[in-house]
Amino acid sequence: MKFKRRNNQSKWIKASIDLTPLIDVVFQLLLFFMLTSTFVVTASIPVELSKSDSAEQLEQKDATVTLRYGEGGPDNQGEIYYTEDNEVPIKSWHELTRALENFYQRKPEGLLLIRPDRRVPTERLVKILGIANSVGIKHYGIAAVPAEEEVK
Repeated sequence: MKFKRRNNQSKWIKASIDLTPLIDVVFQLLLFFMLTSTFVVTASIPVELSKSDSAEQLEQKDATVTLRYGEGGPDNQGEIYYTEDNEVPIKSWHELTRALENFYQRKPEGLLLIRPDRRVPTERLVKILGIANSVGIKHYGIAAVPAEEEVK
């Protein structure tokens, strides 16, 4: 009995992996991580800053004290937040003094940024500056937004 012999090459199918879907998925992941990693985290405590003709952009700040307008806080004239790594609500002046003392001990040349709402009384701002000065902090700034130039 004679059997017909088929061509062996036609029996075997060459397997290959289509890389197009893999490249698409990797590209989408790359885009996702690039876009989400570039978001700038801004202060989450909303305040209306005063306008200033000489406002400058700070290169770096080490700690922030935010003064809000309204009720709450140590003197019930607005909430106060201390931010170094995370936002901490301040309940008393003694608590703020301790936080600033700890900041000064860790970073004697550190920059303290004070962000007062534009409606906050000057008395509160002066009190914060007095506390910062009493613990030894010499480098501090007051946040403001640049004033728009008048159109002539």
